[in-house]
Amino acid sequence: MRKDKARLILMSLVITILFGTILLYGFTVVSKGEMNTGSILPFAITLIITIFMVFFVVRRFRDIKQGMPLEDERSKQVITHAAAKTFYVSLYWLLAISWFEPFFAKTLFQAEKLDAGQTVGGAIGGMAILFFIFWIYYNQKGQLS
Repeated sequence: MRKDKARLILMSLVITILFGTILLYGFTVVSKGEMNTGSILPFAITLIITIFMVFFVVRRFRDIKQGMPLEDERSKQVITHAAAKTFYVSLYWLLAISWFEPFFAKTLFQAEKLDAGQTVGGAIGGMAILFFIFWIYYNQKGQLS
């Protein structure tokens, strides 16, 4: 129980630092006047991930207050199913990024090609969003087989 609280406090600290970094990034982009889709997209994706993590941590704090463990068998199964499905779908996501790279470059960054940082950022952001979508799906699903 004490170990679970320590883990949640550490998670809360990381989320707070991440949120501060997001705000600093947003302030820097706005102050330099570099507002475009390419600068807003990383901000939005990171903000969405942070919001999901806040939801997760608050829910876990409530569970611990009720005397439930941080992880039980079902929550481990949900994470395992979500991770497996995310891995599978992420392969197609990476393939889509490579096939439609000129479209993403032109639409999001007004460039001819994506650089390595933009490609990796889009891949990781997409994987994180996919994981959260699958986690919500499997968490709401009644019976896991």
